[in-house]
This record gives sequence, structure tokens and C-alpha cells, in this order.
Amino acid sequence: KRGMLSLIARIFDPLGLLSPVVFMAKHFMKLVWRANVAWDEPLPPSVSDVWHQFVTELPELRKLCIPRFVHTRSGMRVVLCGFCDASERGYAAVVYIRSENSSGSSVVSLLGSKTKLAPMAASTIPRLELCGAVLLAKWMSRIKQTLSVELEIVETHAWSDSTIVLNWLAVRHVTFKVFVSNRIHQVQSLLPDCRWHHISSEDNPADCASRGLTPSELVNHVLFWKGPTFLTSSTVEWATRVPSIEPDQLPEAKVESPTVLLVETTTEWYSRFSSYVHMIRVVAFVRRFILLCRRRQQVFECYLTRGELNSASLAIVRFSQLTFFNKLCHELSCSKPISVRSVARLRPYIDDSGVIRVGGRLSNAQLSNEQRHPVLLAKSSHLSLLLIRHWHDLTGHSGPRVITALLGRQYWIMSVGTLIRTVISHCTRCVRLSAANPQPVMADLPRSRVTECRPFSRVGIDYAGPLLMKEHRLRKARQYKVYVAVFVCFVVKAVHLEVVSDLSTDAFIAALNRFVARRGLPTDIYSDCGTNFVGAAAQLKNLINHRDNQCQLSASIQSVWHFNPPGAPHFGGLWEAAVRSAKTLLVRIMGEHTFTLEEFNTLLCRVEAILNSRPLTPSSTDPNEIDYLSPGHFLIGQPLLAPPEEDISPTQYSLNNRWKLLNQCAQAFWRRWRDEYLQTLQARGRWTTDTPNLTVDDLVIVKDPHSPPLTWRMARILETVPGTDGVVRVVRLRTSTGVLTRPV
Repeated sequence: KRGMLSLIARIFDPLGLLSPVVFMAKHFMKLVWRANVAWDEPLPPSVSDVWHQFVTELPELRKLCIPRFVHTRSGMRVVLCGFCDASERGYAAVVYIRSENSSGSSVVSLLGSKTKLAPMAASTIPRLELCGAVLLAKWMSRIKQTLSVELEIVETHAWSDSTIVLNWLAVRHVTFKVFVSNRIHQVQSLLPDCRWHHISSEDNPADCASRGLTPSELVNHVLFWKGPTFLTSSTVEWATRVPSIEPDQLPEAKVESPTVLLVETTTEWYSRFSSYVHMIRVVAFVRRFILLCRRRQQVFECYLTRGELNSASLAIVRFSQLTFFNKLCHELSCSKPISVRSVARLRPYIDDSGVIRVGGRLSNAQLSNEQRHPVLLAKSSHLSLLLIRHWHDLTGHSGPRVITALLGRQYWIMSVGTLIRTVISHCTRCVRLSAANPQPVMADLPRSRVTECRPFSRVGIDYAGPLLMKEHRLRKARQYKVYVAVFVCFVVKAVHLEVVSDLSTDAFIAALNRFVARRGLPTDIYSDCGTNFVGAAAQLKNLINHRDNQCQLSASIQSVWHFNPPGAPHFGGLWEAAVRSAKTLLVRIMGEHTFTLEEFNTLLCRVEAILNSRPLTPSSTDPNEIDYLSPGHFLIGQPLLAPPEEDISPTQYSLNNRWKLLNQCAQAFWRRWRDEYLQTLQARGRWTTDTPNLTVDDLVIVKDPHSPPLTWRMARILETVPGTDGVVRVVRLRTSTGVLTRPV
């Protein structure tokens, strides 16, 4: 036995070109293993003779001459052909490659083969045939992956002489037992585009490999070395009709036995009630009517007594317990052990009125009987839901702790905490007051904020005020209101202030004309959805598109107006901050004084100079940095409030050098803007956590800062407007009064 294993291990055949011979040697080894022969014992006579005959023929393998060239070139289109078969001894897979030579004829070459012995445990031939198909699928998949680097494999074909296996591979794998289902799925996954054909056992080259050959037989076995003759013909002629077998007639099919499940639905007749009080009163009146019909007694009271209401409540409780605790009632009536562990902990019992109560451990407590032994109710009961709703409304929409404490004095509801949270989450009033605001993560800065351009090319506009002015300096001069239009540059945060007489569109157009005359026409204007801004945008568009003005404005870039969603001041945080700074300076300087328009214009220009002299970045402690960077550097080359520089004697600079010097100064400002200012905008000040996006048809509450929360309207989302990063920050809503656009 030791010598046999040593001889088998000396045969080096990684491609499986000698697999029929190696398989035969392994088969002899299997016979010896079954005979329970020790390693150094002589072989049984039944194996010894055939083994010695096999060993004497091994030198015949030297006559083999296997060509290394398989007639393929880089980029050539080839066809991969595989065969599988199985016998009682084992199963095998053989793979060939079909290519066309220079003369145009097809050439078939053997690539290799794989063999495996059948397991020691008995197995059916169809199962072994399927294992052979799995072996072939693994072998061909690996060959395809290796050859695809240099060759183009246009088709993949596989043959088997097992009709059962071919029908297995043509049906969904889930209809068979686990062993067959897993292997069918494996073959279909490894070779999804493979075409399977039927072949007779006489023409199957894998048949000899699955049974084994002696060395002399392998040398002269043309079918194994060359493959079937039809491989050299056209691939169209390879198609063969596979004998069809019904899926339910195939071996290893799952036996499906129909099972009928009878589901008994428990419907509570009082589930149509939505109020606990209304339900109790209706049941009490019904019980009064039944008593009147039975006893023929006259009832003088026109109202329901407390006793009648309590009797109605107990009747509903008994019906609910019979519906959901029917098995428990039977166990308690027959003195059987309680099967449900969560209920057994409560030690329930049936009282004199037929109601299941909690036994508990408080029998000796100085409490009322209802508190020591509350009524047991199921979580799924509609009565439990109505009771929690009743106490939730009765306690002024209190939280779970208050409801649990008050409700627990009479009733013990299973999983009461979960049910209370469900009721509160469906309470419209509580949702209005405690609805969470899904604040989206802060968006990245737009390109208009972080790309270089001329100052005031992209501006944001907002209003500040109103402020009181007087017509002249006399004591009893008439006072009137004015507003301040704040223009903020998106890039360098420079500020321009203009006095506006009112909030009309015409007044704003006049202020915009004054701004354009001194700062240039902006390419983009950003603002809120104020009526004056919307009207100004329409008038500005008509002004630019008018034929008489096109010649004058042809050299300018048409301004594009961008409006933020209504009710979204945080969308314009840049100009909101500028308005706050301007108002702070105006209030501190003006105090309680009332200025004339001339004085206020002077003050406004002074405030504008102060705002444009603020540093864009924190002050540096480096002694080598003489000046800081401010918006004024981009306007006049220095802060607007900087003291005048000393007169320097004129230096003889050529115009070319002077032009270079000015460009260097401008480039230095923009370089510091990129290196110092932009880095301060990197971090997000708030809204740093990702939240789920709102979706269409979600029910939301529209917050209104000018009204109490209980009057806020509920709306349904019609459309979401995601940003460039995919986060939804603006939605279109349908309310009871119309369609709105609001920020999230």
C-alpha cells in the first residue's frame, strides 16, 4: 500500500493529460483501502495481479508525444468545448479548444482534464453525473479566466450523456433537494452563457477518463486525444435535441404537499368606537334596555348611574379577555399550569365577577382592591387602545409615565409602554408640538462664493430698517421712514449701502441703478422672495430686453436673479450677517437722535467704510506681516479707514514696470484671499450630522413663527428639490389652502 501511494505520487500531471491512467491507479488504491490493508502488508490477490500488470505498462507512456502548440494566436477567436461523464468508479471532465489555422480549417486541441473518485458512501449515478458537471464548470471557468487575457472566447459548449443532468440544468434549482439544488446553482453561476448538449456515451471522451485506462490503452485512444469528430464541423451542427422530462418526474424533486391553514380572526364588536366614554355609555344604555325588556321595570332616572357605567365596563372587559385570553381562561378554570411565561409571572386569577385580575405580590399592601389586583388586558385589544387614548386626553396629553401611573390603578395592560408610545406618536396635537425638524447637513459653499471675480460681480441684497428721518433741522420737523439697501459682495464680503425711501419696486430700482453706477453691473444677484425684489427682477429683465436700451447695455452682462425659498433666511446668511452688522453700527452711532437725509447719507457712507475695513481673516501674530487683508484692499488697495501714507518722492518708473507693480499687488491680494480667507470657510458651524431625506408623500408640519404651534398647518410633500450633493433642502408642499415652497 505504501509503495502504491509512492508510485501514484510520482506521476506529475498538472494539466490532467494522463488523467485516465492516474484515475485507474487511484481506483486500485481505493480497492486496497476498502480491503483494510495495512501500509506494509502485501496486497490482496484480487488487486495484486492487476496492479503489477498496470505497473509493467507504465513505460508505454514514454511513447506519447503531446504537442505544446494548440494553434492559437493573440487576439484569435476560439471556441471552448467541455465534456463530462461519470461511472460507479468516479467522474471526469475533459476540455478542448477549437481554433482555425492559417488555411481556414478547424483544429481541435486537448487542454486538459480532471478526474475524481466516487465517494466511499454509495451514491446514485445521476448525482455522480451532476458532480461531473460541477467539476467541468469549475475547470472551464478557470480556463476561460486564464485564456481571456490573450484570446477571445466567443462561445462555450458543454456535453453530457446524462439526460437527467441536462434536464436538471434547464430548470430552476430551487425545485430540487438541497444536494442537487446547490450543485445546479453552482453550474449555472460558473457557466451562465454555456450551451449544453447531449452526446452518446460512445462519443464522449470523458467516458474513458471516468472509468480509467491502462497506459497502453491511453497511448492509442484517439477519442481522448482528438475529441469527437464533429468538433471540427460547424457549430450550427452541434445542436442536438435533449429528451425532455417533466420537472415533477425528475429525480431529487421536492415533494410539495399542500397545507391548509385555517386562521380564525378575532373581531371585537366595539372596534368601531373611537372614544372610550362613548363606548361605555352606548353599552350601558344597551344593557339598560335589555333589563327593561326582561324585568318590565320602570327606570325613572334619565341619566346613567355610576353602577350602570361600571357594569358596562366590566362587560366589555370580560369580552376582551375571552377574545385574547381564551386559553388562559381555560387554564385558570381547570386549575392547570399557565403556559405563557410572561402571564404566569403575574399570578392571574378569576374574581367573583368573572374578570381575570393580576394576583401579584401586593396582597398585604394598604391599597384598594383594584390597585392591588388590576384587571389584565391584552396589548392587541381595542379596549386597551381606547383606555390609553382616554387617559392621554384626560391628563392633558401627558407623557408615558403619567399615563402608566394613572392607568395602572385599575388596569394592567401587557407591554403598556409600547402601546402608549404608539398612541402618542399618532396623536395629532402631540405631533404638532414635538415634531422633530430633520435639519439637513450644511451644504458646501457654492462656486459663486469661492471663485475669484471682480468685486460686486456677484452680490446678495437685503433691507435694513425702517429708520426715522426728519425733513430739516428745525425743532418740529416732520419725520418719515427710510430703509437701507445692503449689497454684499459674495467673494470678498465688501458692503455697499444705499438709502431707499420705501419698500416699492421703483425705489429699489433707483437704489440698484445708483449701485450699478458706482460698482458696476453684477452678473448674479441673490435675494429673498420679497415682493419688491420679485418686481425689481421683472422690471430689470424688461429693462435689459427693451430695444431702446440694448445698445447701451450690449457691453454689459445680463444679471441673473436668484431667489431663495420663502421662509429660508439661513439660505442668505451672508447678507443677513451684513444687515446685522450695519444695523448694530447705525444704532450705536445714532442713539436716540433723528438725522436729516443729508446727515444720514454721510453716516451711511461712514458705516460702509467701517464695514469694508474689517479684516477678512483673524489677525496674525507674525511681526513680518505689516497689514491685514480687508475688503477695502480689493476696492482701493487698502482699508478705507487707513490713514493716508506719507508722500514719497517720485520715482522714475516706466509705464511697463508700473503696470507690473499694480498687477503684483492685485495678485498678492488674491493670493492671500485664497491662502488665508478661504481656509476660514472650511469648517461647518452647525448642521454637521446627516439625516434621512424627506420623500414625496411624506406628511409634514409647516412651521409659522408668527402663529402658535397648534395652528401650524399640515402638508403633504409633492416634490423634493435635492441639491448638487443629493441632500433635500427645499420641498414643494400641498396644504389645505394651496401649494407652497418651503425649506426643510
